[in-house]
Amino acid sequence: MGQAGAVRSKECKMQQLRSFLASAWTSFRQQSRRTQAIIAAVAGVVLIACCAIGSAASQAGNSTASDTTANTHTSVATTKPKPTATIHYPPKTEADLRGLAAHGDANAVHEFHSESVGLTGVCPQPKREVTVDPSVTGKQLAEDLLAYFYAQSLASPCGSLVVAFHSQSEADGAYTAGRVLLDVTDASGQGNIDPHATNLTYTITLDVGDVVSGQEYTVTYQS
Repeated sequence: MGQAGAVRSKECKMQQLRSFLASAWTSFRQQSRRTQAIIAAVAGVVLIACCAIGSAASQAGNSTASDTTANTHTSVATTKPKPTATIHYPPKTEADLRGLAAHGDANAVHEFHSESVGLTGVCPQPKREVTVDPSVTGKQLAEDLLAYFYAQSLASPCGSLVVAFHSQSEADGAYTAGRVLLDVTDASGQGNIDPHATNLTYTITLDVGDVVSGQEYTVTYQS
């Protein structure tokens, strides 16, 4: 019944359209020739205008689609992933040292003593005594010690020292957990005593483990 009703509705609309067109044609035929000419001219202008508008809209749509495609291709072309720098352990360069530090946790290193040694007042060398958890060893210990070293701005042109223990009670002897030692020499090869000097050579000695059985790594670079 629903389909039959839809068919009858469609036929009714077609009959109404035929009646309207017949009435319009009869009215047009009853007009004077001059009026008929004017009506035909106006209809032609409207038809041409509609065609022009449709063509312009189609061209605009194609242009927008092309621009969008071009922008998408440009975006893809300019977002190439940057190569990731390789961080070596044991460290070989200053970049390795800083890269390891970036992965470390400076808060895992607990300072309990700080002083200045060397030429105090001229080119002081900061010295820090710290403790670390005995369970932290190897590469992770190296990363944490370096993270602390750089977070405390200990890359001093006068040199510096971080000595690590497992407990403060061990502080009267040699380091038991690790060490970061920075030696700085000037252009002549002598120990630097000028905090504003340039053309310096930095040598960082990283010890992981105790003084007897620990691993020692040395990195030298210019600055």
